[in-house]
Amino acid sequence: MSPQEVLTGSNQRTIAPRTQPYIAKQEAPRGSRDDKRRAQHNEVERRRRDKINNWIVQLSKAIPDCNIDYTKTGQSKGGILSKACDYIKELRQSNLKLGEDISTLDRLRIDNQLLRQEVEDWKSKNQILRNLLRQHGISGSSSTDPQ
Repeated sequence: MSPQEVLTGSNQRTIAPRTQPYIAKQEAPRGSRDDKRRAQHNEVERRRRDKINNWIVQLSKAIPDCNIDYTKTGQSKGGILSKACDYIKELRQSNLKLGEDISTLDRLRIDNQLLRQEVEDWKSKNQILRNLLRQHGISGSSSTDPQ
């Protein structure tokens, strides 16, 4: 379709002619206010990135096998975060295992205390029986006396 056909509306649609010459959209000159806002935003964003990077470095120092430099530039942020996740999962599993071990240890302490009490009861009964035997003139062999 030619420009003349477009203007004359031969395609059953009419297009209004321009009232002003076409000027390609260009960026308007920025004022000092826009520059200040952009600079302030850039500064805030830079501080945010610096904080994130510092926390990632701190994280890499706290995680085993992560503070070793495998390359001249060190670990990537993604690598550090991946190792951090793996390490946290490992710590959680270890923590659960330790909790189970503590529960088992507590049960064993209770069982041990009950067995000690039972041993004391048997010693007491044994002593009573020995005293009865002595009263009736029967003495046990001295080799088996645990006194």
